[in-house]
Amino acid sequence: MRTFWCSTFLLPTITLRDYEKVLRDFLWGGPSRAKVKWKEVCKPLQEGGLGIKDMKTWNKALLLKQIWQVLVDQSIWTKWCHAYLLHNCNFWTAPLRGLLSRSWRQMLRLRPLAREHLIYECGNGEQFSLWIDPWLQAKSVHALYGHRVIYDTGLDKMARVKDIIQDGKWT
Repeated sequence: MRTFWCSTFLLPTITLRDYEKVLRDFLWGGPSRAKVKWKEVCKPLQEGGLGIKDMKTWNKALLLKQIWQVLVDQSIWTKWCHAYLLHNCNFWTAPLRGLLSRSWRQMLRLRPLAREHLIYECGNGEQFSLWIDPWLQAKSVHALYGHRVIYDTGLDKMARVKDIIQDGKWT
């Protein structure tokens, strides 16, 4: 299956199942009983498999790569995404409603999975929203402590992590 389609849309399960059926039929010479479990075939060569990619996992991985690019890349495409799809708001809090394309809606639905696998390195904290980005224990400060913490600190809603770091230490 073309990488383009896997990286653009979260393909329906039935499509992925049909695709894997074609692969299995080719590999085993028809619809007869398999001698090896499909999960074993999909393992990397180093682990005794044939290195065939599990399409469902591959599809999600490619979409997660798109999410990564939206978060860190400065290409024309990501600038366009921020301006026209996110309307210059934060990716993690962008609403999942309105006139959204199917592919963008699917990327937004994968946010919880992306959050599980991302590791934020704050560095000087210039890139990250203090309240919304999941830089603290893989969650946002807002998700961990609620809206009240924003009010209690007296910091702006648009504050960055860098605003609470001085000389490499928390203030």
